[in-house]
Amino acid sequence: MNRRGALAALGALPLLGMGALSVNVLAPGAAPASRGLMKFEHQLGWVKGIQFGGYLAALDRGDLAREGLDVDMVAGGPGTDYRTLVSSGRALVSESNVAGMIDGALRGQPLVAFAAVMQRDPGAIMSPADRPIRTVHDMVGKTLGVPNSVRAQLLPLIRRAGIDPESVRLVPVGSDPSLLASGQVDGYYSWSTTAVPALRKIGFEPHWLHVSDLGVPGYGQVLIARRDTFEQQRDVLVRYTRALMRGWRWVVDHPAEAAELIVRKYAPPGTDLTEQLGQAEMMRDYILAGDARRHGLLWIDPGVFEKAVALGREAGSVPADAVVDVSRLVTQDIVKAATA
Repeated sequence: MNRRGALAALGALPLLGMGALSVNVLAPGAAPASRGLMKFEHQLGWVKGIQFGGYLAALDRGDLAREGLDVDMVAGGPGTDYRTLVSSGRALVSESNVAGMIDGALRGQPLVAFAAVMQRDPGAIMSPADRPIRTVHDMVGKTLGVPNSVRAQLLPLIRRAGIDPESVRLVPVGSDPSLLASGQVDGYYSWSTTAVPALRKIGFEPHWLHVSDLGVPGYGQVLIARRDTFEQQRDVLVRYTRALMRGWRWVVDHPAEAAELIVRKYAPPGTDLTEQLGQAEMMRDYILAGDARRHGLLWIDPGVFEKAVALGREAGSVPADAVVDVSRLVTQDIVKAATA
């Protein structure tokens, strides 16, 4: 593939930090699957790849079946409205991020976060390695491509640093890191775990500055459900989480084997194995970071959400008079039960 073609391919890269993942289940009252297993669909927010490796590994290696679950992993796309699917009752489980959950609370969506795959948020500002953006001060005079939700998080940090926000040009973008590779922007927000291997594939070496290092709290891949699902189907969520813990552990311990499995059996034809392996190897450090070392995989801390709410109030994205009850927004009950 020539550089022009590679840049075009980069335009299809999912912006997973803002992307969607939903899980469709049988309608209430539907019959269970054969063999006595509970059947539901896991509607992925993008095409199947190693970014969903723990889910697919749990399916392929029988972890889900051992928990009495028969799950159909369905490939998705950019139009998947995951929070609405869950809050409306059309889906049982999905994924979001910390900012997305706060936004859902402000919209009155009855959602609860119960686990987090990546303990360190992989969201980062990408820049050319030979012209790196290492600090907020390095953003002065630069054009950064960021989603609107990330813009709201960056602005208070820019002000805290004593920088005039007008000196940093923030332009809205979707999932197209080719904007960075082609020089149209000086910095670009994406998940490092997906963008770095993709950019390296076309010979572009990036530097990445995690937004968490700037003071934006978060996780990667926060598992969510309706609050009444948590209250009425707690055991299903516990079993599902326990199976996913096993699946992600296998991916972490066997990245090369996991990437090969995904490319051979689940990913679309033409998926690049080297790129998938690069993603798997990068994801490992994010999955095992922080609390995962002390408490186990998929741990979730309400304190992260508390800090994000405070930052949102400073940014103005969370109105001063808005009530965001973090105790109803996130629970540790499921992940604690799954690790017991």
